Amino acid sequence: QQRFSDGDADAWQTRAAALSAQAARDVVVGAAAHSVRAVPVAALRVVAGWAQSTGVPLHVHLSEQVLENDECRAAYGCTPTELLDAAGYWGELTTAVHATHLTPHDIDLLAQGGATACLCPTTERDLGDGIGPTRQLEQAGVAMTLGSDSHAVIDPYEEMRALELDERLASSTRGTWSAAALFQAGTATGHASLGFPDAGQIRVGARADLVTLDLTSMRTAGGGPTLETAVFCAGSADVVQVVCEGRVIATRGGQAEVGRELAAAIDAVWQRA
Repeated sequence: QQRFSDGDADAWQTRAAALSAQAARDVVVGAAAHSVRAVPVAALRVVAGWAQSTGVPLHVHLSEQVLENDECRAAYGCTPTELLDAAGYWGELTTAVHATHLTPHDIDLLAQGGATACLCPTTERDLGDGIGPTRQLEQAGVAMTLGSDSHAVIDPYEEMRALELDERLASSTRGTWSAAALFQAGTATGHASLGFPDAGQIRVGARADLVTLDLTSMRTAGGGPTLETAVFCAGSADVVQVVCEGRVIATRGGQAEVGRELAAAIDAVWQRA
C-alpha cells in the first residue's frame, strides 16, 4: 500500500487541493477516508475538515461488517458512526458507503447530519455481509443512493431492484421501495451526492447525461416504457446508447470494443501491481 500513501493527512490535503484547483469543468474532486479501521482519528478530522471547508463530496465506508463495529467499540468505546460524528464527518455532502450494520442512534446521527447512505446490495450478497436497514433509514429521512463497490456485478438496474428485493427477504414485506423511489436513488440522488445536482434529470439546462434502453429484449418485452420495466426488468445489457453531456459515447454495436478496451486496461493495472 505504500505506493498509494501521501505519508500523512496534511500531505494528502495539499495534493487534494492541487487536484481540485486543476480539475476540468465536468470533474468534481471529492474526499474519502476508507474507514475507521484504515484511517486514524486525527487524520479523519483533517479529511473531514478539508472537504467541508471546500464544499466537496466526502465519502467513507461505514459499518460494512459486524467485525468492524466490534473492533471500533473495542478500540474507541463507540460505533464507527459515533466516532465519525466526533470527528466532524457528517454533513449534507457526506456519503456513508454500505451502512449495513447501524444502530438506531447511528441512523439518527446520519439523519441529523443530512448525510446520504450509499447501499451496495450486490457486494453485500457477494461478501455475505448482510442487508442494510433501508426501511429504517428511509423512515429517518436519510437519502439513499446505490453503488457497486466490489464490482461483483456492474449493473445499476440490478442494484436498484436489489434494494427492494433484499428488503423483502429481511422483512417479509413487499413494497417498501417503489420503482420511482429506486429510480431516484439510482439517478438524481446519486448524482447530487457526487456534486452534480443538475444531473439525473431531463430538463432544460441540466446535463445531457442519458441512456437508452431496449424495450424489446428478452427481459423487457411487454413491459412498456415505464419505470417498473427499467427498475425491475431491465439490465445493463439492455442499454443501447449512452450520452454524456450531449455526446454519444457508447452504442450497443460498440460494446464489444469497449469490453476489449476495459480488459486491456485492467490487465495493464495488474502488470504494474
